[in-house]
Amino acid sequence: MIARTVRFFERTLFAAVFVFLGTVRASKATDDDETFFETRIRPVLASSCIECHGPKKASGGLRLDSQEGVNKGGDSGLAIEPGNPHTSLLVRAVRRDADAEIKMPPEKPLSEQAVEDLTRWIEAGAKWPASLTAPIPSDRRHWAFEPLKPVELPEDPTLWATQPIDRLIAVAQRENGLKPVPPASKLSLLRRAYFDLIGLPPTPEQIDAFLKDNSPNAFADVVDELLSSPRYGERWARHWLDLVRYADTAGDNSDYPIPQAYLYRDYVIDAFNADVPYDRFLHEQLAGDLIAKDAPESEYARLVIATGFIAQSKRIGTRELEDMHLIIEDTLSTLGPAIMGLSIRCARCHDHKFDPLTMEDYYGMYGFFASTQYPFAGAEEVRKQTKFASLISPKQMREKQASQDKEDPLAGIPTAYAVGELKPVDVPIQTNGNPHTSSGVTARRGIPKILDADPLAIPSGASGRLELAHWLTNKGNFLTARVMANRIWQNHFGKSIVPTPSDYGFRGSPPTHPELLDWLANALIESGWSIKSLHRSIMLSNTYQLSTDGDAKNFQVDSGNIHYWRFDRRRLDAESLRDTLLMLGGSLNLSRPGPHPFPEPSKWRYTAHHQFNDVCYPSDHRSVYLMVQRLHAHPYLSLFNGADPSLSTPIRDSSTVSMQALYLLNSAFVHQKANGFANSLLNALNVSQDRIESAYLHVFGRRPTDDEVAKCTAFIDRYVQSLEAEGVPIDRREVEAWSSLVRALFAANEFFYVD
Repeated sequence: MIARTVRFFERTLFAAVFVFLGTVRASKATDDDETFFETRIRPVLASSCIECHGPKKASGGLRLDSQEGVNKGGDSGLAIEPGNPHTSLLVRAVRRDADAEIKMPPEKPLSEQAVEDLTRWIEAGAKWPASLTAPIPSDRRHWAFEPLKPVELPEDPTLWATQPIDRLIAVAQRENGLKPVPPASKLSLLRRAYFDLIGLPPTPEQIDAFLKDNSPNAFADVVDELLSSPRYGERWARHWLDLVRYADTAGDNSDYPIPQAYLYRDYVIDAFNADVPYDRFLHEQLAGDLIAKDAPESEYARLVIATGFIAQSKRIGTRELEDMHLIIEDTLSTLGPAIMGLSIRCARCHDHKFDPLTMEDYYGMYGFFASTQYPFAGAEEVRKQTKFASLISPKQMREKQASQDKEDPLAGIPTAYAVGELKPVDVPIQTNGNPHTSSGVTARRGIPKILDADPLAIPSGASGRLELAHWLTNKGNFLTARVMANRIWQNHFGKSIVPTPSDYGFRGSPPTHPELLDWLANALIESGWSIKSLHRSIMLSNTYQLSTDGDAKNFQVDSGNIHYWRFDRRRLDAESLRDTLLMLGGSLNLSRPGPHPFPEPSKWRYTAHHQFNDVCYPSDHRSVYLMVQRLHAHPYLSLFNGADPSLSTPIRDSSTVSMQALYLLNSAFVHQKANGFANSLLNALNVSQDRIESAYLHVFGRRPTDDEVAKCTAFIDRYVQSLEAEGVPIDRREVEAWSSLVRALFAANEFFYVD
């Protein structure tokens, strides 16, 4: 009876999960209406509609360059019906329905993605975001554009603040009458550190060793041990992959697979493990192919692979590198917010409505990547890879070609989804973002003027990517260091000093602790851009080591804990949750898996109507190694708020929904891991109380209370009795009872949250 009930709930659960995910994907694009409009709607209107339905020519009486024009409609009536895309004339026209009187655009149909985006926009109400009537003047001062300054560390008369971070935090606490709560217990602190740095819980043996170590350096030693673990890179690479919208597919209308994409993912993991200085890390990703020319041959492949940062830009359409202006826009839509904290792409069709960035600035940055050769993964009309980067040096290439069959020298050469150089160009400013129309003004490759008025010295024949990379970490370090230091803080505390971590512009929120932000940025630079050094500074502070205890008086003054008078309890992210379940279930594979088991390329026949969709390859490896598709959400990762691989993700959603609880109780995956953990308890220990204590140590990082032991014992006894009454064979009763107890522990808040 119990088994039948479990199977029923599993079937119901997974049906509901897919319905839920469908709803999430349908609504996700409109969660941020302005971002969706600026990135997905305005470019389509500008490039495909405004020429005939704009200020110069209102064909059919219809204008699509303003909300007023859209709402007014044209000679044929209303163009759109907000909330009703399928009856809207605009959607019927761009879908080119058989019964549609007008099919638009007349020359070339919109891509499937563009039609889908317009449909979503209208379905969500066709919101046209309000904007300023004029750009902000470029001479306006702004905190983010100011150079970094030395920070004077204030004294703390209470003597609570011993580290630089604490001294800067304590100032606002004193000003607001706040007193920090006591420090966290050793057990809580250890579990916090493990999940922060490696995304896995400590084992009972590691817990016992830490509890027995009473030296003043005990916690510092744990931090150093975790930072030297290969698991650290797997954990912190995932944060970076969120920002660079990593995926294993191209994002074109067919979502073609990229078997080589994993090389970039592994590069990022290795870079974090090796503590590659952050400035060098950026140089390699923006210009590794150029650095490789003068590097040892042993470094050549790694440096080329690093430029997967650029290659990861979303592909468009059905043809080879179709609509390059949109591919480059996606590059800038990642580079700007992720590294510089600026939404550069908003200046593609017009001067930025909020920040002092002009179209000339946008196309000055655009030129770096218009001078760059992007790889092509294949698409509906060209079903093969082209322009992938070779992973052997030019010298090795010549030697290889000399020894190979002259009829097929491009054979047996390993490649990467990476970029190379093209003939450098300065590009004309496009009218309304349309690459087929020009304002007649050419933008010189360079940095936005508000950041640096001096021209960038680019050697003849070079794209300028290397010079851009060096600028970002030299003259531009006031932005670059602030942005990265803020992200490291964010991933330790669950919130940022700058609450809008990818927007340091005028629309973004100012820092809650500006002096602390600049101290962290300066510390990052002074350490030689060592990310691990900043981890140590943060984690060894009293602020990081506070408990999550409440305080009624503090809460009345600072309910949001803006001033860090306690540590905020945090929920496990999707990857940490899955990895922990694998670990406890005894099936976690800590080796590196390599390529995904994609179908043989000769069999690829993907189209817009039959997209590649193998989203769930079975794997017991860590979740950072899961295959991620750009156009199809992974059922598990989406359910637990994983990153959207279509957009740079600075902050993950943290929704709590009933489907998550149902998954933890009823999914086949959780049942398998619970069975594995239960069997390990039964095989290792003979006494029920010992098993319960071991279970609590593994799952919660602590020993159970006497009351918890009694309740668990009673639960096991009752469960065994019910199984006996149902006629379940005696050899199955014990493992089923303990598996049920384990599932209850897995569903507890204490497992799902970190103090």
